[in-house]
Amino acid sequence: MLDFREMTLGDYAPMKAMQEASRQTACEYLPGNIYLWGKHYGTQICFIGGDFYASFSPKFRSYCFPTGGGDPAAALEELRLDAERRGNPFRLFGLFKENCDLLEQLYPCCFAFAEQRDMADYVYTASELAELPGKRYHAKRNHISAFVKANSWHYEPMGRNNIAECKAFQRVWFAANQSKSPAALAQENEVVQAALENFFALGFVGGVLFVNREVVGFTLGERVNESVFCTHIEKADGSIRGAYPMLNQQFAQNALGGYSYINREEDTGDEGLRKAKLSYHPAMLPMEYSAQMR
Repeated sequence: MLDFREMTLGDYAPMKAMQEASRQTACEYLPGNIYLWGKHYGTQICFIGGDFYASFSPKFRSYCFPTGGGDPAAALEELRLDAERRGNPFRLFGLFKENCDLLEQLYPCCFAFAEQRDMADYVYTASELAELPGKRYHAKRNHISAFVKANSWHYEPMGRNNIAECKAFQRVWFAANQSKSPAALAQENEVVQAALENFFALGFVGGVLFVNREVVGFTLGERVNESVFCTHIEKADGSIRGAYPMLNQQFAQNALGGYSYINREEDTGDEGLRKAKLSYHPAMLPMEYSAQMR
């Protein structure tokens, strides 16, 4: 069987090189995301032949598509054999249409495919999130205008001088919101604190919003490739009108000007989150699929 194991910080650099070489843009494949959420989902990783990595979920007995810059056919066959040796059906998740087409080409009529709308990433034009142009962003601009008028504020890049303040803000945010969904938010809180603790080791980029020199929000994520950035975390004081849209816009304006697109991840089927993500008018909502060998 393949040597699947928990990801370590030392795996980040080789995984990142393979991910960028593959042109894979889905958030499930990003090394920073795998590191942060892997412990909670039991996700394990494996390097295949020096050219690919893949992740495996023992809970769901499912693999991600092999990620790297070589020929995926051999890597896929390694995963198929691994599933066979484990006595599992061969299942893959987080697939795009081109991945499904390749599977069908390599294993004709052997896979059943299913759409995973809840896992589709919301991808936005970076310039639109920075500028919020036209009538469809009128409400966002109104919230931001209200924030500017009501507050003495400033924005800073996230760095060594303010990460401790972000950790303190997260603790306050968690205490104020935990009762809404205790188990889910407790898990998320561990992920956010881990992201802040390993901010530099995971190559993250972030921004911090202040009111009266106190943190009222922060956001962070990682480069996908030269054209795409992925935002993993965004937290703000919801009692302050406009804090979230202001943070979103300031981050896009100040940190992400070199990117064409911003991936703000999936909604996981949460209706409130779906409504919020749709309100920013994604440029792309690429459908993801799962596949199981018959």
